[in-house]
Order: sequence, then C-alpha cells, then structure tokens
Amino acid sequence: MAGACASADRQLFLGYPGEPVVARLAREEDAKRVCARCSVLLECRASALAESAPVGVRGGLTANERGAVRRRRAHH
Repeated sequence: MAGACASADRQLFLGYPGEPVVARLAREEDAKRVCARCSVLLECRASALAESAPVGVRGGLTANERGAVRRRRAHH
C-alpha cells in the first residue's frame, strides 16, 4: 500500500482484453513511469520476480521482462 501505484488506476498496470499492441506499449511505459518514482520499487520488484504473474507491470517490469530476468538468473 506504500507504493506509488496505490493511488493509480489498476488498469494502467494490467491492461485490457484485446488491447492493441501500440496502446499496450504506451500504457506499459506510463505504468513504468509510476514505478520509477516509487519508494518501494525494489521491494515490489523482488516480490514480482518471486511470483509468476502472467500479466501486468509489476516492480517496473512487464511480464515478459520479469520472465527474461528469471531465465537469466536460472542460467547463472
């Protein structure tokens, strides 16, 4: 609840069914800007990487970015 996202529209981080790619990319960038100013970004990112949520921006990373971080960590 201490996160910058607490006062933001949840859909900014989750998206919409059938969302066009261009709109999704713009929305994800907007969500990442909220995350960038967050005082609990690192804690949120650690939590997001520990879980395998298939969608949304969490900890300043998209689901694909979180997957890439997990894969890199698994190889090291």
